[in-house]
Amino acid sequence: MKRSLDQDDPTEPTEFNTVQPDIIEQKLLGAGRSGEVFLLKTTEQQIARKIFFADPLANLVHYIFSGAPNPYIWNEDAIWCAYYRRKILSDLIQVWFGSYLQVADALSVDWHCQKRAYQLDAQFVQGRAVALRQPFRQGKDEEFPELVHHIMRPLQRKLIESGCDGLVWQAGKGNPVALNNFLLTESSAEADINGNENSNDDRAVPHFVWIDLESGVPALFPLNILTLFSFYIPKSLHHKQALFDDIDTAKLMQFIQHDRADITVELGEKKYIQLIEKIKQLEHHQRRWKSLRRVDRSIQYQYKKGRITATQAQWYTRHPIAWYGREIGRGLRQGLRGLFVTLPLKIADKIQTLQLKKFLATLGKLIISQSYRLEFTRDHVGDRIKQWQSRQQLSTDETEYLLSRLYSEHSSDYLVDFSMHVALKLLIYGFEVTFLPILYALGWINEVGAGILFLLDGPIARSTYTGIRMTQYTAQGKSMPWLALLVGLIPVIGTIAFPCQLIYSAGRQRGKVAQFIVYDSFTRLGQKIPIYGGEDTSTEHFFNRLGHRIIQALSSRHRAT
Repeated sequence: MKRSLDQDDPTEPTEFNTVQPDIIEQKLLGAGRSGEVFLLKTTEQQIARKIFFADPLANLVHYIFSGAPNPYIWNEDAIWCAYYRRKILSDLIQVWFGSYLQVADALSVDWHCQKRAYQLDAQFVQGRAVALRQPFRQGKDEEFPELVHHIMRPLQRKLIESGCDGLVWQAGKGNPVALNNFLLTESSAEADINGNENSNDDRAVPHFVWIDLESGVPALFPLNILTLFSFYIPKSLHHKQALFDDIDTAKLMQFIQHDRADITVELGEKKYIQLIEKIKQLEHHQRRWKSLRRVDRSIQYQYKKGRITATQAQWYTRHPIAWYGREIGRGLRQGLRGLFVTLPLKIADKIQTLQLKKFLATLGKLIISQSYRLEFTRDHVGDRIKQWQSRQQLSTDETEYLLSRLYSEHSSDYLVDFSMHVALKLLIYGFEVTFLPILYALGWINEVGAGILFLLDGPIARSTYTGIRMTQYTAQGKSMPWLALLVGLIPVIGTIAFPCQLIYSAGRQRGKVAQFIVYDSFTRLGQKIPIYGGEDTSTEHFFNRLGHRIIQALSSRHRAT
């Protein structure tokens, strides 16, 4: 039975009976597809506050499958489901993993009046993402496989077994972006994120905390298409809608009743009884949320955002055809505005941002002046080194060492050549955004020719330069950079040709800056992969480890010496 908007549904958000903390400091920690997260420092504790929103792509996906954006933004029952899920999983994961894995427990929920969206306060976790490979971390890789094989995959199995089907997406099944839902903390073996410790064991061991349990989009876009058909579509059919953080509460209740002995041993009888009550609360709110009609979801979202009045909301609830007519008209107006107003303004802003005169002046100096080219490249690499430090992927000492080596290694012939490849990359970029469209518009090249030039202009420019340099090296009696010539022929990553040559020639003991350039180039490639890439994702780690294998292969010739 689908629930209508005017059936036992408040026209205003509930007055949450929560005492607001005395905030002395607030800063933005980050934003994902489901919300912004702020760190709140109070006189008593630190809180992670997640204020829900949806980006345009996520909005479109939610509209297609449910008729309204992310329900955590506007649906009170949905936000209470998020609250109780964290409470339930906090208890269950303690039983399943002990202190090895914990959940950033929910503290409270509330309505954010300024942003007109719901918010969730949770425990703040002082931790970091698992480490990437880098020039000073080339030994055994423990953190990434530890998280994937000993935390995420066992967690996925436990969630499926207990009926927490929708949470499997946030735990990483087919979802490479889910890796950044977990942080690594250093603490004593029995310490928890509240600072409680067991004095019997003070060994420093790592443990993980699951910090984000709320999805941004329905779980229907796994990277592995087989996972879609073997798990997510069957589970969506089981729950009778696109899988989005759904829990089979009947199955979950059976699960904890079956495992009552283990749960009471770990949590105690009192917490077991409280766990049952939490599941009942979750079932109540999930049923109310999931039973809303599609039209009522759309109406309630627009009302909560202040775009229609309570009277209008009630009227449209009784006249759904009129509502859909209104939404179609609104969608057409927004589409036309986006096409004829917003898009041209964005293009004009992009052109202005390019600052063509400044770009051409910089490009000219890069091509003509070797000293300027070296300085430009050194600044670029230095900025990347500092970026790795800000992500806690390089220590202060490692950062200082690499920055200091920039002033000695940059004089190497191969790093001088790398700076020229950087200049060529900018020249090629200018060609691709200006002359290539002109050639196509004039009809001098067709679609195939444009595609070929776009793919091969970089390799052609790099191989031409490297060929000239090989002639010069021969005249000077130096060994020729054959490896740089071959790597330079590879599209996208060919810019790292001369750093690869330096690693190959110098081995592992020298060329730390060159190694960093290779690690950074491959890691950034993983960050730029659409949808499935980004910082601290499995995609980024895949490309980072690919760069590591290349460095190992290049330096292997020196291991015997």
